[in-house]
Amino acid sequence: MVSRILVDGYKSIDRIELELKGFTLLSGINSAGKSSVIQALLYMIQRLKLRDNGERGCEYVDLGRFPDIKNNVKGNKKILFEIDTKDGAVTSKSGVTVTIGEGFSLMELETELPEDKRSYVTTHHIVYLPTDRIGVEKAYDLNTEKPQEIGNHGEYTYSFLGMFGQEKIPEEAFACKPETVGMSLNNQVNYWLEYLTGFHIQTNIVSDIDQVVATYANAKSNRYYRARNVGTGVTYIATLLIAALSCKVDDALIIENPEIHLHPRAQSRLVEFLAYVSNLGLQVILETHSDHIYNGLRKCIKKEKIMKDKAAIYFFELDETMQTRVYDIKLNSQGAEENHPYGLFDQFDDDLDELLGM
Repeated sequence: MVSRILVDGYKSIDRIELELKGFTLLSGINSAGKSSVIQALLYMIQRLKLRDNGERGCEYVDLGRFPDIKNNVKGNKKILFEIDTKDGAVTSKSGVTVTIGEGFSLMELETELPEDKRSYVTTHHIVYLPTDRIGVEKAYDLNTEKPQEIGNHGEYTYSFLGMFGQEKIPEEAFACKPETVGMSLNNQVNYWLEYLTGFHIQTNIVSDIDQVVATYANAKSNRYYRARNVGTGVTYIATLLIAALSCKVDDALIIENPEIHLHPRAQSRLVEFLAYVSNLGLQVILETHSDHIYNGLRKCIKKEKIMKDKAAIYFFELDETMQTRVYDIKLNSQGAEENHPYGLFDQFDDDLDELLGM
């Protein structure tokens, strides 16, 4: 797992260093640095993959020109990204320095890993679902070249389900209630999809045109409909479930705004699912603006679905100079906050105070 990230001189970030846990949640105001941390992490991953095996099919992020991404207040001549990873009891450190050159970014990879040792990110599966991940489509592309891959926008999640749905879930340890639900990927996805939304999904491969059609049915009926005829949130949450269940122990799942199109109850229950797989060894990193996601994690800690020392919560805001300030939010074993900066999901209380005339 990625256990630490350092970002220095990037956009609004002067210098921050965060400890990442099995379940890490990033929250805060807009343009305060949450996405920048994820971009730094993804940039490190794609650079390490390129170094280790020449893989160019994992271009998660394009940093762009140095003048556009440097910290203007700091006036730095270089940007530093660094991560620590843990593979069992072994900790490795990797650093990327981005320096200026002819107005554009030059990437220099510096690492403490021996050249003959592959890094964590090339020996484990990294799944990234950005905000513009795949949504409602009439049909989805069949991934015939790399059938195990989900794609940088989740575009091959339905291909994965269509091709491997009848087989055992890739990580048997993630199977929930296998004695009653069964071990197949289809059964496990539908168990959680029904719990979260009340729907089931099935896929049909149209091999002649390398397409996959996904249809959905209410769990109480046998009539299936195409995605455009069910709630958009059902499609989005199915993508998340399939992506997560494509992973194995020690893999990483990175999701931006998992709450997109989801009812508050589905958001809270989604956190239960993510806490479940995180507790079994999948590293989960979320960026969210939802208090239901945040409180869902607090609830999971109180109900001991995940231990508080396996979760990290960070709140991002901007100081008076428009520089990123990060608060490490501490929870006790009951999920109660031990520190609470103003702005951390306070809007409900603020609006209620106005409605009550306080």
